[in-house]
Amino acid sequence: MDSGQKPWAVPAIARVIPRKRTSLLIGIISLCLVLLISFLVIAKTVTVEADGKKVNYFTVRKTVGDFLNHTKLNVYPEDLVLPGRNADIQRGMDIVVKRSVPVAIKLNGKELAFRTLSPVVGQALDAAGRKFGFQLKASDEIEPNRDTPIQPNMAITVNISVPMTIVADGVTRQVELAPRPVKDVLAREQITVGAKDLVSPQPDEMVTANTTIKVVRVTEKVTTIQSNLPFQVVAKQGDFPVGLPDRVINTGSFGLAQQTVKITYEDGVEVDRAILSQQTLRKPVDEIVARGSQTTVSRGGQIINFKRAYLVRATGYNAPGGATSLGVPVQRGVVAVDPRVIPYYSKLWVEGYGWGRALDTGGAIKGNRVDLYFDDEADAWSWGSRKVIVYVQ
Repeated sequence: MDSGQKPWAVPAIARVIPRKRTSLLIGIISLCLVLLISFLVIAKTVTVEADGKKVNYFTVRKTVGDFLNHTKLNVYPEDLVLPGRNADIQRGMDIVVKRSVPVAIKLNGKELAFRTLSPVVGQALDAAGRKFGFQLKASDEIEPNRDTPIQPNMAITVNISVPMTIVADGVTRQVELAPRPVKDVLAREQITVGAKDLVSPQPDEMVTANTTIKVVRVTEKVTTIQSNLPFQVVAKQGDFPVGLPDRVINTGSFGLAQQTVKITYEDGVEVDRAILSQQTLRKPVDEIVARGSQTTVSRGGQIINFKRAYLVRATGYNAPGGATSLGVPVQRGVVAVDPRVIPYYSKLWVEGYGWGRALDTGGAIKGNRVDLYFDDEADAWSWGSRKVIVYVQ
């Protein structure tokens, strides 16, 4: 009897979902729907233009800055954001991000990382100065120059200038340049230095603030100079008293020498003279003189021995009752002398006057001058003033 069931069939078992699990699933779905509906009500659509692309975003953030901080756009503080970061988010708002570019600033050898929106180097450095606390002068050296367009990852070198003084060719100039070797300063100022010129500090020494660079021009001149060669005086014994002037027998004459010399000048002032060669063009001729050798003479039947004779100007004087500078009463035989020539108290023989002694002096008695005292005024006037020989014993 066929009951209508297949022997191989398995009766279907009804899948019953527990009521508790069903309620939980319905709750989760409902919450998600509520959150989604709330997000759609609160969220605003904005469009961001950056890096050449436009991308739409939903956001619940209140300000542009807050929104950008929670994106993956990596907006830098130096980037330009329009509208500004503090602007409130509006539905359908367009936000434009203009990217700053990185540059490497080397300030006096110190590396500074910086990002800029400036179009040229000069403006970028002004902005960097405000950030890092430096201010550039017109004399500061910048490479590349201030008008060069900014490129990403550009290297900018800045060397701050310092004051210095250059003294050259009679001119003192004040300049401001970045520190560099002395020779480079001179080259920049178009000051040519000769091979023999003196430069201080040394050409390879680095210039610092307030350095004074001095260039001394060194020149040399080779010239020929002629000069007299002195002659010698050759004395021979003469037959006349010792001390009297020499008598020329043969007049001497100068020789002539020629020298080739190198004269060195520093800034036009002679500082050295070197003889390169010399020769005698004419030899000098010795002068031959007779020199007195007699120490004994015969005068008025007397033999007079003496140490030295003088040719003097002798003047007669008379001053009865007076006394000499040594306190000796005046009388014939008192002779006034210059004691620097004839010592006081020397015994004298005066030609034409006779014996005397050096016992006086006077304001007018200088050198080879003497005054002879006469007891009689008429004799003094008769003597007058004449040249005579005085023999000093």
